[in-house]
Amino acid sequence: MRTTRTALAAALAAVLLAGCGSGDDGERDGAGKGPDGGHTTPRLSVPPAFDGGKGWDEEAGRVPSDAGAEPVVAVGGTVAHVEPSGDGYTVRVRDAATGEVRWTSAAYRVPATDPDAPGGPAAPRLTAVRQGDRTYLAAWAVGERTDGALSKEKETVRIGVYPLDASGGSVAPLHEVQIPVNTQEGSVQARDGGAGLLLSWRSAGDHRAAVDLGTGRVTRYDDAAGLIPDCDSAMCAGSTVVAVTPDGPVVGGASGGIRVPGGWSGEDIAPEGVETGRTFVSGEQNGTLAGVRDGMFVARWRAAGSAGSYVWSAHDLASGRLLASTVCDDDGPDTPSAPVASPNGTRLGLGAVLFDVRAGTGRCLAAEGDRPGVTVSAVADDGTAYGTTGPGTGVVVPKGTGTPEALPGDTLVPAAALDKGALFVRRGDDDALLLSVRQAR
Repeated sequence: MRTTRTALAAALAAVLLAGCGSGDDGERDGAGKGPDGGHTTPRLSVPPAFDGGKGWDEEAGRVPSDAGAEPVVAVGGTVAHVEPSGDGYTVRVRDAATGEVRWTSAAYRVPATDPDAPGGPAAPRLTAVRQGDRTYLAAWAVGERTDGALSKEKETVRIGVYPLDASGGSVAPLHEVQIPVNTQEGSVQARDGGAGLLLSWRSAGDHRAAVDLGTGRVTRYDDAAGLIPDCDSAMCAGSTVVAVTPDGPVVGGASGGIRVPGGWSGEDIAPEGVETGRTFVSGEQNGTLAGVRDGMFVARWRAAGSAGSYVWSAHDLASGRLLASTVCDDDGPDTPSAPVASPNGTRLGLGAVLFDVRAGTGRCLAAEGDRPGVTVSAVADDGTAYGTTGPGTGVVVPKGTGTPEALPGDTLVPAAALDKGALFVRRGDDDALLLSVRQAR
């Protein structure tokens, strides 16, 4: 248990005074003490499964906020985050249990941005991808091209790739990758694509680029319809690459349908209770990939015989094998987003659905009657889940009943479940990024 940076106590004090009502009595031996006994761990108002006074905290400095996601990931027994440095930003990886620093990257420099654009340069985002038997961190940001090339693609995505199992200080990236893009029709997104990092953007159509994080090789997919053999162009128009497997890309149709050309197809892997659908070349399809995490993906299907009803499922990405499914009348996100996973990888959640991929079961947390729907933010190994409702109320979904229960109004909601605790992420004064881990009881 530790508290890093003495400035943290002052930065947290005002934020945490309101969080002193977690029900902890504050008198346990060792509660709130660092390893040297000289620092007090601020007591947070956290869900009952965690001890609000035991753990560690870190003020990561002023990192520009981003509506898409905080530059923090919990993966492989670590908490990784971006923080400012004299030369830009660094990636710092800490042991999730103790907060001890495992390694720090060399400076990552955000690409130059238009000085006339509103706001300052954004901090790099951070994305974790498990590719093969190794996990990587990708720090990435978008800026202007400076190579003088004559091209419609005036911006570039700069990516620094780091193996999670690195060590030491000033760790150089395993690969540095730059991908030309055009952002006039919207922002660039990067996410776990399965067998690599998958970037997406729009510029007179949908574009994708997959980065093999082991080799640094980039594969662009500017015409996904051309990947489908013998496909009528009108039928395949609007197709996009939605994930990448070791055997090739997963192509998603504009009106549904997913397949790996030359590999598995949605018709072969669909769960029970969905519309039959037809092939890519014969008409309407069924199945939409909703997100990828740790070699698995979540899909949404139109249920048979009931308009507006859906079946959700979890699958192995490489083979398409069905792992679990559940009926859930929630249409989910418009574009693929990042599922949450338990530390041991047996639980998977996305939006209002939860899966136990080991038991092959699923649970729906969509709105029902007077109960609002729940968006899952974290799930523990035992199946206990945490999230928020539409109005922003924090909830816990106990492993036994599976019925969402509201948390007290001042309770922090976990951003991620850890092996023996949870990660909480907040913003302090001057947009300072505040990280806290609290131990499980």
